[in-house]
Formats: sequence, structure tokens, C-alpha cells
Amino acid sequence: MAEFVDLAQINLETNSPLWQVVNLDHEMTIQITNNQEEDHTHGIVALLPELKRNYRMQIEMKFLGHYLEDETAGWFGLAMRAQDVENYELVWFMPNVKHDTNVAYLPVAHGIVPWWTEAYARQEKEHIELPEKDWFLVQVDVIGDEFTLYVNGEKIMHKRFTYYLSEGKPGFYVGTATNAAFRLVKLEDF
Repeated sequence: MAEFVDLAQINLETNSPLWQVVNLDHEMTIQITNNQEEDHTHGIVALLPELKRNYRMQIEMKFLGHYLEDETAGWFGLAMRAQDVENYELVWFMPNVKHDTNVAYLPVAHGIVPWWTEAYARQEKEHIELPEKDWFLVQVDVIGDEFTLYVNGEKIMHKRFTYYLSEGKPGFYVGTATNAAFRLVKLEDF
């Protein structure tokens, strides 16, 4: 049975002091604001404490803005099967990208988010309309060596993991100079 994660009591493993648990829009929320870090190779992650193998995670996300000149900037999403804050599988969303792919998968090793590599450039990405300033519901089903991603109930992506982590912690990801919020987190083991 899916259970809500008590964000007020959660002990997150993070790689940044910018993570906060606050009341936003009448819900306890994990968020990053004032993220002006412009290192394009590393992400900021917060991990839930339990190791999971096969699970479903539902979460509402909201883009809070960015600090870059490029109006299409902004990256945030889910960490899956994280071994620690430097090794995890990642799905990110880019809500300001309107006419191109704005949902992508990446394996992250040793803290490096390899968005510039040929493996990333050639992989299939997806496009979905994402609200720029409102909450949207994300669900990921992690089973075996694959995951299926849904946004607002619509199946968006089904992929095989490429980092081959058999278990790990679920969590949250925020990219370069991006602010984002996460709430109403539900976890269910399969």
C-alpha cells in the first residue's frame, strides 16, 4: 500500500545546504531556492533514507525559476536507485522548453551529470506540456532493470537503466541554477 512520506520528519541525505523543508501552498514541501550554482556538470540531490529495489514513487513537482540568461533553462526531477549523492539514475524535466524534448534520462556516476555526451545526445527523449508555475504529478515505477515514467497520469517514458544499479534510494534532483519544489511524496514497494 502506498504511504505518504512525512516530509517534516524525514532525514534526507543531501549534497547541498540549500535543501529546505517548508510549508508551501499549504503542504509540507522539500525545496531548493536561491540555487545560483552555475556548475553544469553536477546536480544537487536529496535522497530518502530507505534502500528500495522495486517500487512506485508518486510526487508533485513545481518549477520555481532559474538564474540563467537562457530562457529555456531549468532542470529538476527524480533520482532513482541512488547509491549516494554522487551515483544514481536520473530523470529530469525542462519546463521552459516548449517545442523540443523536455524529459530526459541520464545515469549519473561520480557526481558527473553527462548531458554533453554522445550517449545522452543520441538517446530517445520525450516531450510533454509542463506547467511553468504550477504543480504537476509524476509517477515512476521502478521494476527490475527498467522504469516507467508517468506525468499527470500519462505514460511518458519506458526505459532500461544503463547504470545497472539493482537497488538504491529514491530522491529529488535539481540542476544548474534551478529552483524547484517537491511535495505529497508517496512510496509503495512492489
